[in-house]
Amino acid sequence: MSDSRVLITTYPAAFLHRGGGELELVDLMVNLRQLGVRADLYGPNAQPLNKYDVVLHYSVIPTGMEFVREVKAAGKKLVLMPSLWWSKEPTQAEKNSAAEFFRLADVVVFKSKTEFDNVNAYVPVEQSKVAFCRWGADSCFEELISGDLFKQTYKLDDYLLSVGIIEERKNQLAAIHALRDSKIPLVFVGDYRDREYYEACVKAAPGHFKFLPYLAPKSEILRSALRGCKAFIEVSLEPAGFSAFEAALARVPMVLTAGPWTQEHFGNELVHLVDPMSTASIQKGVQAALNTPVSPQLQRSIHNQYLMPQCLEPLVRVLRVRS
Repeated sequence: MSDSRVLITTYPAAFLHRGGGELELVDLMVNLRQLGVRADLYGPNAQPLNKYDVVLHYSVIPTGMEFVREVKAAGKKLVLMPSLWWSKEPTQAEKNSAAEFFRLADVVVFKSKTEFDNVNAYVPVEQSKVAFCRWGADSCFEELISGDLFKQTYKLDDYLLSVGIIEERKNQLAAIHALRDSKIPLVFVGDYRDREYYEACVKAAPGHFKFLPYLAPKSEILRSALRGCKAFIEVSLEPAGFSAFEAALARVPMVLTAGPWTQEHFGNELVHLVDPMSTASIQKGVQAALNTPVSPQLQRSIHNQYLMPQCLEPLVRVLRVRS
């Protein structure tokens, strides 16, 4: 095996609105570098394509197809990380596009078995191309930072917290409807892509709920927000984002959507599982989170399995090029 230089790419419009996936790319580059990989993120500071041995392309958004074809035409090893989850059956066009990405890729990396099962049920992936690599969170979220900074900055006492881009598939509107009568405010931290959905959330929320702008990843204010909340809530229609790993490391009660992804990563007993389409289920899950001490086993489990950069070691092996 020889060392390889890696270029990380994604679809062109990705960074117009920063959500979890976009933050993952920046974090991925930093953590791969910590593991000794010479990795760059595509942009004006990257080298020309001919200087790289491997291209790691993130997502199967169709607008990235032209770029991927250029990579293959240049003879580079293409590692594809689909970061894909279909909550309902995709259209034939979506299936055809994903299948073409999979055909072009030398390796297709899935972050979990449940992600693979979800995708493979609609578009079979050639087994010889499949690799698995866990994702994770930074150890800085384990630091016992005070929640007072966030509370004082935004004039809060007790609060529930939801972190992530506000969009329909993240299902924030359902959480608002379920918790609108709660005396404890629900605080949303995140940007939005769909202004109409964002405005619907703001309109439906009672006056004591808060919508805060994007907070820098790993920042002291974000870590303080997690440490100070009474419960972390993510009742999305797709797998939770990596902020759920961060909340687990911060030792806060968690309310997550029930399903195979949550079971694979958090188990059935360490977090409070809810039906994201049921107001009663969300209410019951939040109430249980407020009344149940956090199991120390949750933090230990995430630390042992999903801590950056160690959890990326399988990906490092995938990115190597044979000499």
